[in-house]
Amino acid sequence: MNDLIVKALTPALAGDFLRFFDHERGSAFADNPEWAKCYCHFYEVPVAIDWPSLSAVQNRVAMQARIEVGEMEGFLAFAGSEPVGWLNAQPRHKLPHCFDRMRVPPTPLPCAAYEAAVIVCFIIAPAWRRRGVSRALLASALSSLTARGIKLVDAFPFKSGDSERAADHYHGALSMFTAAGFAPLAETDSVTVVRKFLR
Repeated sequence: MNDLIVKALTPALAGDFLRFFDHERGSAFADNPEWAKCYCHFYEVPVAIDWPSLSAVQNRVAMQARIEVGEMEGFLAFAGSEPVGWLNAQPRHKLPHCFDRMRVPPTPLPCAAYEAAVIVCFIIAPAWRRRGVSRALLASALSSLTARGIKLVDAFPFKSGDSERAADHYHGALSMFTAAGFAPLAETDSVTVVRKFLR
């Protein structure tokens, strides 16, 4: 996609991230208002904290703070100056609560947690779905993670079947991961765990 640019999240891009997710104006959850308060904060939060008790304002403040101090990682896709997609891909030690949140047993590691990464969320603006944005985000993430010395990446595509609901596919499609060289590692009732070795 010649008109699409993917950038790694930095403190300088905090405003673009927030603009994408702001539920009154942002496009991230334009067709899924029930999730509009998330700001991709869900997998950052320990399960001991009741997720429904957190407001959109609280999640926004928490994510802004994480981004501004460099503790939140991921990738934004832009069409011109407009953010149209987001991928939450981070070193595993920065997402210690994601396995509990997904109800997936932590995958075994042949390396240190900081040498592994996990991919948990793809959020694509409705008008940009089925246009290769997720594939572009994934390719950029894998290139960036490889360059920084990450040894392997795990992802958790849902077993969504033929569902056309975006909410059933925000972990990314199994077919996309296998095409990118991921291989099945484990399964639960709801997800297929896949892994790609980068080095």
